Amino acid sequence: MIIHPNAGNTLQRLRNDIPAAADALCLDMPEGWRRWTHALDVKLLPKLQAEFPLVIAICGGGSAGKSTLFNSLIGDQVSPTGGKAGLNRRVLAAVHERHRDNGVLFATLAHTLGGPLSPMHDARQLTAPGDPVYCVQTHLPEKLVLLDTPDIDTGARGNYANRELARRSLESADAFVYIFTNATYNNRDNTDFIAELLTGIGIRPCFLVYRVYPSFSDVEVREHAATVAQNLYGPGHAAHVLGIFRADDDNRVAAGRRPMTLSAIDGGPGLRDAMVAIDGPALRQTLLSSMMADALHQARQMDEALHAAHERLAAYIEALEAAQRSAVQQALSHFPSDQVLRRFADIWRATDPTHIKVMRRTGQVVEWPLKLVLSAARKLRSEEQPSLPDKRRGDPGALLELDLLQAANALYQATVTEHIQDGAQDLAAPPCVREAQANLRRRDWQAALTRIQAQKELILSWSGGLEQDLKVLAEELRGRMGLVDQVRQTFAAFLNVIPATAAITYILHTGDPAGAVGIKVKLTGLLGLHDLYALIAIPATAGMKKADQQQLEQMLAPVARTWLAHKLTAVQQLFEAQITAEVLDTARSAHGAAGKLIDEIDGHLKLVTTVRP
Repeated sequence: MIIHPNAGNTLQRLRNDIPAAADALCLDMPEGWRRWTHALDVKLLPKLQAEFPLVIAICGGGSAGKSTLFNSLIGDQVSPTGGKAGLNRRVLAAVHERHRDNGVLFATLAHTLGGPLSPMHDARQLTAPGDPVYCVQTHLPEKLVLLDTPDIDTGARGNYANRELARRSLESADAFVYIFTNATYNNRDNTDFIAELLTGIGIRPCFLVYRVYPSFSDVEVREHAATVAQNLYGPGHAAHVLGIFRADDDNRVAAGRRPMTLSAIDGGPGLRDAMVAIDGPALRQTLLSSMMADALHQARQMDEALHAAHERLAAYIEALEAAQRSAVQQALSHFPSDQVLRRFADIWRATDPTHIKVMRRTGQVVEWPLKLVLSAARKLRSEEQPSLPDKRRGDPGALLELDLLQAANALYQATVTEHIQDGAQDLAAPPCVREAQANLRRRDWQAALTRIQAQKELILSWSGGLEQDLKVLAEELRGRMGLVDQVRQTFAAFLNVIPATAAITYILHTGDPAGAVGIKVKLTGLLGLHDLYALIAIPATAGMKKADQQQLEQMLAPVARTWLAHKLTAVQQLFEAQITAEVLDTARSAHGAAGKLIDEIDGHLKLVTTVRP
């Protein structure tokens, strides 16, 4: 499998955009996501550079002989050795003389090892914690960088002094040399830690070195090594073990008087020769392909999680907007149809054509429909009318105040709650709005209610925009009337009578109120709805013919629609300013920012492809 030439750049964008999208949605990144970004930073992205040497890390428990093995492989006594566990506290990198001035190599090693590399001047530097150091060696193969790492098990009960120091250096390696003893070969704490690093993203190979008593047979060494391999890789471990070596205990080696002697259990070349024999490009290609596949698999899983969180945020926004629309409708539950129609009648008469005004002054306007409507109105007035339950009956200001306060309280609760209802679905408030919700809860809600209450007169008032829209409406309606209708002034008759007979109450429906009594006014597009109706009760309609009722509906619908369009917008702006603005703005901003990043992530995932040879 060959890595696509653009994979590095695209994977870098994925590495940047996935955490950015999670931040935009205010998601707590799971530990697995953080491991993914870290692995890309230290394991995969740096290794996509051409001609980068293989990095092999020597690792193991305390007093296993790591530094002794390191010195033996480079042919120099560089790293301190001794019987004290946890002696070395830094990473030591051995590089070939040829790479002494390779700035790219040292910059990449600094990035992957977690700190700038400085030359080691004294072996005692390794005994104190600090940034990694390096030594230049002429006997080391050019294509290798060899790391001596701190031990991984100095300490007890999960509190290991050097483990985190070792982790980053081991994460950066292409292959490991794991050295163990008879006391540690089945130490699951050690092998589980190494296994996580070997197999977290991609599967990296290793050499196994068993420091063993001379009396142990090769069969015993092989059996114990197989246990280690099984613990590291699980089933199929043989494919990932590059070789098994034994190092017989020797006091002279422990004292530093002679190098460690290694022998291959299968009779093959020694460890140093085996490392030299590694086909670097092939190993790097295999490793990168494995790592790339794992990284992209995890990236797709994270992308799915981001899509799900983004959809939950969209559902929350829609639910809160629906709650706001409901509150706005509730706030305008009473339509002052008498005032609205009376004002429209004034506008209608003021915009009469000259010949109609002359005819009106001379009494020549035939208004026979007026007699019909007045007759029906007198009949209805003589009948007993139901009364409203309290003194607010007929007072638009008092009714609007009550409706405003009830609607505002309901919307406030929906905005600050941790869960909001969306039909039968219960939606949790997304993380990105929790701070905005907290800010709203900290505000003086009674003061906000007072500000909302103070706007009732402004809502009932006639703005210049509404006045102008009604004038335009009058011109449009007159333009649609024929000459006979204009002369008879049927429209004017209705406008004169309806304000005195119309009920003040109307009901908003989010659906066609089929069979309801009253004038149905469809308010298409108001508040973003396409199926909103106002049902206005007109008692006078009970005495009208069907044709007259239809004409009345045609007259009233555009007037009510114009008035409601202005007032619904005004109340929505008021509620947003006093209640929902910060929460909705935060949610919408997060949704937009995250959506853009998620689209880019989707595009990156499509671009990253692999080509089989």
